Amino acid sequence: MRAAIKAFVVNRVGDLGFMMGIFGIYLVFDTIDIPEILAAAPAMAGSTIGFLGMRLDTMTVLCLLLFVGAMGKSAQLGLHTWLPDAMEGPTPVSALIHAATMVTAGVFMVCRLSPLFETSHVAMSVVTIVGAATCIFAATIGTVQNDIKRVIAYSTCSQLGYMFFAAGVGAYSAAMFHLLTHAFFKALLFLGAGSVIHAMHHEQDMRYYGGLRKSIPITFWTMLLGTLAITGVGIPGTVFGFAGFFSKDAILESAYAAGGHGTGAFFVGVFAALLTSFYSWRLMFLTFWGKPRWIQSEHIQHAVHDAHGHGHDDHAHADHAHDSHAHAQAHGHATPDADNPPAQEDAGHDPHGHETGVHALADGTGGYHPHESPLVMLIPLIVLSVGAVFGGLAFHHAFFDAEGGAHFWAASTLFFNEHLVHAAHEVPKWVKWSPFAVMATGLAIAWLAYIRHTDWPARFTAQFGLLYTFLLNKWYIDELYDLLFVRPAFWLGRIFWKGGDQGVIDRFGPNGAAAVVVAGGRVTRALQSGYLYSYALVMLIGLAAAVTWAIMPK
Repeated sequence: MRAAIKAFVVNRVGDLGFMMGIFGIYLVFDTIDIPEILAAAPAMAGSTIGFLGMRLDTMTVLCLLLFVGAMGKSAQLGLHTWLPDAMEGPTPVSALIHAATMVTAGVFMVCRLSPLFETSHVAMSVVTIVGAATCIFAATIGTVQNDIKRVIAYSTCSQLGYMFFAAGVGAYSAAMFHLLTHAFFKALLFLGAGSVIHAMHHEQDMRYYGGLRKSIPITFWTMLLGTLAITGVGIPGTVFGFAGFFSKDAILESAYAAGGHGTGAFFVGVFAALLTSFYSWRLMFLTFWGKPRWIQSEHIQHAVHDAHGHGHDDHAHADHAHDSHAHAQAHGHATPDADNPPAQEDAGHDPHGHETGVHALADGTGGYHPHESPLVMLIPLIVLSVGAVFGGLAFHHAFFDAEGGAHFWAASTLFFNEHLVHAAHEVPKWVKWSPFAVMATGLAIAWLAYIRHTDWPARFTAQFGLLYTFLLNKWYIDELYDLLFVRPAFWLGRIFWKGGDQGVIDRFGPNGAAAVVVAGGRVTRALQSGYLYSYALVMLIGLAAAVTWAIMPK
């Protein structure tokens, strides 16, 4: 519920800017028909409009207001805080939101209105800078998260940053290309994570996984394909490559070819690609390789208890375990080894002294065997795997080829920059090979840290504790927003609630009127004694008063 409220409130902030942009467009162009607006936009370049007491460039104001709405929908830095929490919902819903529906709306809107944005250099620069900042910001956080779905959620935020800075440098076709390929491999990874969670009895903490590739082989192979796609595995200059290789390289090459802010976005994007490779392979290694660690998971133990007839409530324990993990992350409490679960005392016995089966098997599985998901869950994974493998190759010519792209986008409103596409294909070889190099580097670092030298994460955490805590707590942006906006809003709300609503309106309004009626009732009740002589006395007093009033001289 809190995640839903957070998403609603944050998106209303973005929608305010979006709504003001629409109002401004109607004010300037006297229409909200998109073809008419795009046709008239070039003529408005250089004009000014009054906004916030200043005269500002008309198209810059309109584009930036529209972009605020895109920031909310597509979770860009500043309005991103709702997206990682949105993964609290069911995994299929998470896959739809993060891959192909709501979060892509902002990117689509900017590309749809690309002729409008082309009239404002300032707006294009802002889109580039915000996209690049979001790209690196989310990638750094994803490297230390332990919740499998939260890692993928921050990956979504980072990939959206790629799309926006592509749009910001004018490579709208590359942005739309990455939007398409991202839908394949991100939906695949989210649904694959759901299959893992299903196999692990609702456990989402990767520190309690390990060694699952033989237990859930179809899930493993499909997620491996998704990881190869998101990390951009492929050989430059050839047709060999997974979906992310074609689209992400198209974005990076376009950014470099664009120059200006695009050059900075290129280097940021390359570093973010290294982090993407690292956290993606970290997820795979923690989940599918190594020794099983689920014997230390609280609610996996309770699942074993239930299997032995102890009758605990699995879901209650699952919720408790997940909440405890989330609480520890939210407050920056790390285990001695950041990527290994804390040891638990007496893991093999329940409070009653009965053998639980946690140590029952010599293979360390604790009597619990993860199971592959049913076909209804596996078939979508297999279908999406095809897109993750071949989606880039199949659509590369149409989306990001000088001739094919010009023909493909000819009937649309998207601004297709043939010059930039030509320049992107002619960038130096080191630019083309940089994504491959950082992808391999990220893979190597993850393999060394989580397969070869498993003590490295704990040593890194001990040596760079402040950095680890800073990243684990998401740069403390949620805490900053809580201090700047949430607490003052609640304080102001309490003032209006206690002082205004209850203290004034209710006190002197309905509650005050009711109090007067109650007090009058008490007086009236006191007069109703039930004795006849009391009523006769009142009648005589009334009669005497009436006679006195009648005989008094007028």
